[in-house]
Amino acid sequence: MDVEFVRYKYEDGAEGFIMKKKFKIGVRHLQAIYMFAVSVVLGLLRGSSGVAMLAINDPARLNDTYIEIHDWDRRTQSTTFSSFLFGYALMLLPAELCVSQFGSKMLVTAVLAMNGGFNAAMPNIVNKGGWIAVSNTQFLLGMSQACLAPANRIMLENWMPPNEKTFFGSIVYGGTYIGMILSLPCAGALSSHRLGWELIFYAQAMAALSSCAVWGILTAAAPQRHQAIGDKEKEYIEEAKGFYKKKQQQVPWRDILRSPPFWALAAAHAAFNALFVFFLFDVPYFFTIFGRTLKDASVLAMLPFVVMWLVYLTTSPTIEWVYNSGFMSYVLSTTYYRKLINAIGAFGAIIGLTVLSNVNPDSGLSLVILTITLGVTGFQYSGFLDNYRNLSQNFNGTLVILTSAGASIVGAGVPLFTGSILSPDPTDFRRWRAVFLSLASFSVLGNVLYTVLGRGDRAEWDRERIKFGYHNDANQLELEELSLPKTSPKDDRPLQQ
Repeated sequence: MDVEFVRYKYEDGAEGFIMKKKFKIGVRHLQAIYMFAVSVVLGLLRGSSGVAMLAINDPARLNDTYIEIHDWDRRTQSTTFSSFLFGYALMLLPAELCVSQFGSKMLVTAVLAMNGGFNAAMPNIVNKGGWIAVSNTQFLLGMSQACLAPANRIMLENWMPPNEKTFFGSIVYGGTYIGMILSLPCAGALSSHRLGWELIFYAQAMAALSSCAVWGILTAAAPQRHQAIGDKEKEYIEEAKGFYKKKQQQVPWRDILRSPPFWALAAAHAAFNALFVFFLFDVPYFFTIFGRTLKDASVLAMLPFVVMWLVYLTTSPTIEWVYNSGFMSYVLSTTYYRKLINAIGAFGAIIGLTVLSNVNPDSGLSLVILTITLGVTGFQYSGFLDNYRNLSQNFNGTLVILTSAGASIVGAGVPLFTGSILSPDPTDFRRWRAVFLSLASFSVLGNVLYTVLGRGDRAEWDRERIKFGYHNDANQLELEELSLPKTSPKDDRPLQQ
């Protein structure tokens, strides 16, 4: 299959020759679709754990002859959630080495096969191995899924021209979040089937293994290895990437770890992730405890994530336009602008958790407050999560990996904490009040640290490695990275090295 790709088209107009871009679908876009589909599938597997665990212990089906129902308390259930998150956090840094060692396509294939195989065996693991075997399995699954992000990053660099990389990258990375949203109602609907919770794992296994087969047959790690790509598209990708030269630089680990703004970002990220994990694993349980069926609870638990996604999609372009236009520079610096946006989301969620602790859990008002509480955190995507690029242009990816590892460890502790509080009597709303207020307090701590120590200008340890070059104004892409030579204090000539 040869893809005709004409880069520019010239037309003779009244004001002379007019240059127009011509865009056509190519094999690289099909590759991005497959990457998006894999992200959605692994997001489905990650997000359905909470509902699946509730189905395993659903008292409404104790007398069902088709499936075996267990009686694990909330502390035991929470241990399985934490195992997955601990495995994910442990593997985030080594995952980069795994990609370079085994290759991106091979690694993603192995991740899909591993997740499909373990989910197919999960009913036997649950019934015969108990919660300890489930926790060990979830730990391994968490480690495997941590490899997806670095593999996607490498394949995007190999496949996408610089002017398309940002757009398709956001689609691919957003697939995991979309999968997590869809997983909640899908798992709830499957749990109502006569095969119950076992059908959830069988469906996940089928999705993962079928994706593994499609991925292994129809994708490639780079355009040079794809049999269906045409010469014209391959030449275009190479030509476009030829304008982009990335200088390899040594990561200043010591300077990063000594930087207060880095720890400010880590604190805000940890507070955000703690709230996210609570809504993913504990909010469905909250609805089932206070009168909803598991199927209805899973749908209701999806709503806060949908609202957070919509808040991000609708507000982020406007926030970035205001920031890039320079209007706010007359009123606020970059530092205070990011802090203001972040505070809208963070402290809005804190107020929501505080109010929620005084609302009747059986009323519809609790659903509204829960939805708004997580929904307003969508502003934080334009707050501290965009602050990485302001702090460092050379190493913002390293900063994200470091803070994500810390935030995942904190997130892994959230189910253990909530399970220890709720386990004796989850129907006692005073225990839920303690959970809400504890999360609010932790969020206050993390975001106050970010507000005090955060900084929106470029760090000194990054400024020493100045990069400049040609820019694509539409996408704000750096097309060349160079280090400035040292200059003499008496003149501008480079010093001899």
